[in-house]
Amino acid sequence: MSVGRCGKGFRSSVINPRSSFRSMARHWDPIRDLSSLQDHMNRLFQEATERRARGANEEAEQEIERADWIPLADVYQTEAEYVVEVDLPGIDRSALEISLDDDRLSIRGERVIENEGQHRLERPHGQFLRKFAVPATVDQKAIVAEYKDGVLRVRLPKRKEQKSRRVEIKVQ
Repeated sequence: MSVGRCGKGFRSSVINPRSSFRSMARHWDPIRDLSSLQDHMNRLFQEATERRARGANEEAEQEIERADWIPLADVYQTEAEYVVEVDLPGIDRSALEISLDDDRLSIRGERVIENEGQHRLERPHGQFLRKFAVPATVDQKAIVAEYKDGVLRVRLPKRKEQKSRRVEIKVQ
């Protein structure tokens, strides 16, 4: 590397690109950074789990509904109805609770994994909860649900719209 004069008291330097690249590679290691991020996240989850196990803020927890996992869902609309499909493989039908409160459809339940000898659990387990807003156009008395092949399908039929008719009003 050479250093020279460049006007009034300023110095210029020539940088060797190869030495610069090597020093930059030593400072930024994406694998190390990802590993560090994973360690930080693991500590956060561990602390949250310990706080939950200790029962901290039990009053606040009772006000907020908790879920251990959230099942995947599709929502679509046809001319006659809205349909909510939720993937719940391995969930017993008796473990499902479906309710409608204040125009909110709630689907909750629990997946229990009984294989105690498992070394690796990838499927979510524990309590789950999904909530969906129900439009005012839904006929709430005609809602039906069916559970087949691990998919819960909730059908929310639309109310029959009464066609507007013209009424003449006489002025007196």
